[in-house]
Formats: sequence, C-alpha cells, structure tokens
Amino acid sequence: MPVSSLPRDSVKRKRGESYKLAPENRRIFKDLNIFFFPNNDINPLRRMRMWKAIEYGASWIQKWQDGITHIVADRSATYQHLLDFLQVPSVPDSVVVVHEQYMSDCISFAVLIDPDRPAYRLKGCPVHANASDVNPAPGPLKNIEDQMPSSQSSLQLKAPAPAREPQTPSRKDDSSRETSQASHNQGSSPTKTNNDRPQYNDALDAAIDEAKTLQHIPFDFEEDDQHEAEKDETSDIDTEEEGQRLKKPAKRRKAQGNETFSCMSKHDGSNRDSNPNSRTIELLQEMGKYYDQIHDQWRTLAYRRAVASLRKQTEKIVSKEQAFQLPFVGERLAAKIEEIIWTDRLQRLENARLEPSDHAIRLFLGIYGVGFSQASRWVTAGFKTLEDLENKATLTANQTIGLAHYDDFQTRIPRAEIEEHGVFVRKALQEIDATFEITIGGSYRRGAKDSGDIDVLITKPEIGIHYIRSTVVERLVPKLFEEGFLKAGLATTHKDTGTKWHGACAIPGSEVWRRIDLLLVPWDEMGAALIYFTGNDIFNRSIRLLASKKGMRLNQRGLYKDVIREPLRQRVTEGTLLENKSEEKIFEILGVPWRPPHHRIA
Repeated sequence: MPVSSLPRDSVKRKRGESYKLAPENRRIFKDLNIFFFPNNDINPLRRMRMWKAIEYGASWIQKWQDGITHIVADRSATYQHLLDFLQVPSVPDSVVVVHEQYMSDCISFAVLIDPDRPAYRLKGCPVHANASDVNPAPGPLKNIEDQMPSSQSSLQLKAPAPAREPQTPSRKDDSSRETSQASHNQGSSPTKTNNDRPQYNDALDAAIDEAKTLQHIPFDFEEDDQHEAEKDETSDIDTEEEGQRLKKPAKRRKAQGNETFSCMSKHDGSNRDSNPNSRTIELLQEMGKYYDQIHDQWRTLAYRRAVASLRKQTEKIVSKEQAFQLPFVGERLAAKIEEIIWTDRLQRLENARLEPSDHAIRLFLGIYGVGFSQASRWVTAGFKTLEDLENKATLTANQTIGLAHYDDFQTRIPRAEIEEHGVFVRKALQEIDATFEITIGGSYRRGAKDSGDIDVLITKPEIGIHYIRSTVVERLVPKLFEEGFLKAGLATTHKDTGTKWHGACAIPGSEVWRRIDLLLVPWDEMGAALIYFTGNDIFNRSIRLLASKKGMRLNQRGLYKDVIREPLRQRVTEGTLLENKSEEKIFEILGVPWRPPHHRIA
C-alpha cells in the first residue's frame, strides 16, 4: 500500500482541533491514491487541493510508486513535464492523468466525472484508455450549489503524525493561476507601490471602503447619516429572518483615526488587477449586482461588505477558513469564496444568469423608464422579449422611446463622441450668451474611455439659478431641437423650477440616439456640484460620509457645519455654509489630499 501523507496546514487551528472529513456518502475520492504534480505543498492553492482530496476520502502520495490511481497536475504543466519529472517514457494506463480542474468539478458536482473528457486532459496527454474503470458520471448534476459538500462534518480525521507549524500561505505561486501580491503602504503622504503609483492611507480611503457597504441605500440619501453605516452588522445573510437569527458576533474594525481611511488614496482603477483577490472580488460583485437588480437588499449588503473586506487583503484568500476570518464574511459567503478559488466560477451566479425569468427581468430593466417592479409585472404577465412588449404591453411615452432605442441607450458612448456632443451644446449656448460655461461631468471627467450617458454642467459666472434655468429652458433647448440635436425630452425642467433637463440627443446626420442630462448649477455652487456630478458614486458616498464623521454635511450645493438633527437623524437645520465654490477648498477643509477627477474611480 502506498504511504499517505498530510500537507502542511495554512489555517491556524485551536489546540486539540483535528481535521474534518466529509460525510461518508460524500467521500467521492474514497480509495483514490493521488499523486500531485508538482508534488509539494508550497503552493497554497495546490496545498488546498491536497487537503480537499483528503477531506473527500483520497490519500496524498508523495513518492512515485505502485498503487497510485490518479495524477492531478497544475493546469500550467504539460504531460512532457510530468514524464521528465518521473523519468519514465509514459504513465501506466492504470493511472488517470488530469489537471487541477477535474478535482474541483468533481467536488462541485458531488460525483466522479469521466476523467477522459477533453476539458480535464493535461496538455500533450494521450486519451486515457481505462477512463471507464473510474465510475464516470454521465454529466454534471442539477442544482450544484445545493450539493456542494460541506467541510463541517462531525467526522474527524486525526493526524497520524505531529502537525507541522502552521504557516502563512506563500506570496509566490509557481502556478500561472496565482496572482502577484499587491504592495501595502501606510502613512498619509503618497508612496510608490509596485505599480509605480502614489498611495495614501488616510480618512478618505476608509470612507470609500465604508461607502462600498452602503451602495444599497438610494444615492440621494443624506450621506452624513452615520446611522446607516452602523445599524446592520449581519455578515452572510440569505434572508432577513436568517440575519436576525445569526449568532455570530459582528466584526467591527477599531477606529484608529484618519490614517485608516482608505478613501484618502488615489483610485484610478490601476490597482484592481494587482489585488491578489481580484477574480474573487469580480464574481462576488457580479453576484451583488444581481441581488441589487432584484432588490434583495440583505444579500446585496452582505456581498458588498465581503468585497470591501477582500479589497483590504494583501494576500490571496485561498480557503473557506481564511475567508471566514475576514470582517463581514460569514460561513456561506466563505464557502462561496472557496468555490470561486476552486472552480474559477460561482455556480449560484451562473444559475441566476440561466434562469429565464431573471434574464427577462434584466432585459426589461435596460429600458429607460423601467424599474424592477414594472419589469417583474411584465414577467408575471408572460412577457419574455422586447418584441412581446412592443406588440402587447401598454407603455408610457418614455418607455416607448426607451424600447425603440434600446440598443442605442445600452451602448457605451466613446469619449471622442462625447466631446462632439459637448462642442455642439457649447456652441449653441454661447451663441445665446457667450459668458456661459459648460463642463462635461460623470465618467468622462474621470477620464473614462467611454460612458453610459452625457452629463453637461451649465453655469454662468456670478449668476444665480433663475437666469441660468430660464436661458436653458426657454432658449437653449428649443434651439437644440430646431438644429436636430435634441430628439426627445424624457424628464424636463420648467423655467421656474428644477435644475435638471433629461433627454435624448444625436449628432446631426447620425441615427444613434444618446442619453443626455443638462445640469443647471449656480456659479457659487460649482465646486460642490463638480464633486457630486463627477462621481463616481462610491467616491461621493465616501467623501460625504467622511464629512459626516467630522461633524459636517456635504451635498451638491456645499459643505456645511453645525447641522442640527433630531435623535432619529432627521435634519432640523441646514447648518452654516463653509464652502461651495471650490472643489480644492472643500477637500482642504475636510483634511484630505486633493483628488483630481481621474483619481476618483473608487
């Protein structure tokens, strides 16, 4: 019989705590003797595969010998690499050779899958002649998430030899799947990371992290309402009732002053790929967006908080146990994080994407003027396609426009085209009054290569809102319609009220319609308005939350102090205006470094 070994453990355990096996009926690798290639436990991902093999009934064989049933190689290896290492002309036909994906899929589907499938074949490996001898399953099972084995069985495996000293997973990975570690810097002054970009660790950074957990709250709420940030500390809830039942104590980070706030950092998007947990974050964000679309605020909050915790990690989280130690990550989310590491996918997300009703809801939500309630009503009524709505549904005027120009409104607008729209509006406006100024805001001002719509801020030096509004509504908008630039008004402003005009436009000669917002700003409020209408939404939430923590209030009209509130946070007074004309001055009063627009991609 081959001699089985135990890999080192990357998770610190309590004294006397032993390793756990899956329940007997889920030990799908029972009686398998697995030789891993490379056959060491240095790589944390490979080490986790070894522990999973043992957990589900297999033995890890360190020395090449008779009795080995399977070779599980890293995906980056080749069959020739394996032969060179073993110093043999070929692997015996009795031994199954697969790459790492095979184990994770078997665990996901709770069966032994046919190892001879091309998806699991090591590069250069001949087809396995005896694959049918390994109890192949006919295919993946349905509802995989429900059948994912649990590592929390009461059946325990006692280590036959003294356990090695627990070690932190290596920061280097000899597999192509391992992501390099991001640098970690401290201090409020800019430092250089391995990406050669300035990094701050200060109040704004922490506010951004906290704001990411509040995205489920409508954006027009008062960002200084700290009560929203503290009222709910559940970590991995699936329902409101489960959240109330949860006994795991909330994990709160101790406040350590401004130096811990991550929104003091530059956020230009360049650090996302360097985060060692970027793939896990990507899939959890997609899952959170799905729950946000279907208005499941509990799950949305749970996923966003987990993402915020992962963003802070400087090492790759490779196991459920590691994930469970993070703030705001409970057992279920920890299991999903481990599933992503193992399989490079999240089955719950894939199931959601394949659900016909979910597909229809997401399709309908892409129509301008359609919210979740309306989309759900259409699905309940049996509508499944845009053609169904066009032929059978009763639509409002805006929904009719949104449906007719669905593809136009869903297509991102290239930066160069946005500039064309801006030039057209500026020329028409300055023909009316040459002293007017326009600024294109949103993702364009942040330097994005494309945007979802066009935000045009309109102001006039030393002039209040009434003149600006009447000029835009009575003269500019009619002029742009006459010139064929504006195509439809979707949410229009009266000459005496309102500060926004929403509509659709097209460059004359083009058939492609775009969404455009004319945003009317008094000259004195331009600094605060630029912060608000530049975004992004996470950055805005963070800086307003930071203002709240400093006893102030920030909105699109200005920065205020001495705001009086009732015990339930209702505002009694507006407070005293501190600054609204200058973006830089607002940052200075808040005590944070200046953030140019292209550093506000939080």
